[in-house]
Amino acid sequence: MKLAGSVLEELWFAEDDSDDATQSASQSLAAKLAELQGLKPFPAVAQRTLGLLNSPDYRVSVVARALEEDPSLAAGVVRMANSAMFAGAKPCSSIDQAFMRLGGNAVKEVVVAVATMEMFPDQSGIGKRIRDHCAATAALVQFLAREFVHQKTPGIFLCGLMHDVGKLMLMETGEISYAEQENQDVLAADQLHLVERTTVGYDHAVLGGHILSGWKMPDPIPKVVAWHHQPSRATEDKVIGPMVAVLRIADQLDYRLTGDPDNAELYLEDCAETADASYIQLTAEALKAKQVPLLQARHDALSLFS
Repeated sequence: MKLAGSVLEELWFAEDDSDDATQSASQSLAAKLAELQGLKPFPAVAQRTLGLLNSPDYRVSVVARALEEDPSLAAGVVRMANSAMFAGAKPCSSIDQAFMRLGGNAVKEVVVAVATMEMFPDQSGIGKRIRDHCAATAALVQFLAREFVHQKTPGIFLCGLMHDVGKLMLMETGEISYAEQENQDVLAADQLHLVERTTVGYDHAVLGGHILSGWKMPDPIPKVVAWHHQPSRATEDKVIGPMVAVLRIADQLDYRLTGDPDNAELYLEDCAETADASYIQLTAEALKAKQVPLLQARHDALSLFS
């Protein structure tokens, strides 16, 4: 089925909805995407920087000067390069040194991460919870993928950071009032997207995948984000399946830790009993053995993006 407007079928639901319902929902999503493109375009300096970095013969000095056109973005890149998620032996104080530390591919991720989070600087209440959850999930999924996924997971940090960007966008436009969801569990993993589908015909994951595709985020990031509430569909793809599984584990783990940080070991055990953990062959023993650095990575991410 070809979906309406700028809505991409590969980023839509796997479920077989009726033609009328799918057409109506896709038209609503297309209209929402058009609205968001005007409301929240991806920052121009970040776009230009990524364009330079995509050239095989880019020059570090040229990229650095482009980044420095946005002092806040440049400072954020240096700050992230010095964070526990990326840090090396020595602190760096400039974009040039950040390149030496990280390399071009990691700088791309850092630029996107900083630019995206700076698009939502004034969040409070539920908005702040969602933003913090995105930051924490990014750190958790990066750590878990590095330790427990035995294949490449390109862009997994950005998948974590932007997996709920659709929620932040829906809050910007007032499409859904998350504050009206009185039950905290409704905001948790694998719950809210069902409310969203009933309310507007699509969910934050599908919206986020389309937004990232429009921002020209590289594959497979848009699909991983779009499908993170469609695990059965994701497992049909050998690259995306493990990425969605580890993202879902990180997503669920952070929700549990946010609600009750004192029972981390219990939550690690619970996460190890999920179908996602089974899919990547992650055991409770292996997960608990990494508890201290895993929780430290989450703490550092929350401090970095606060």
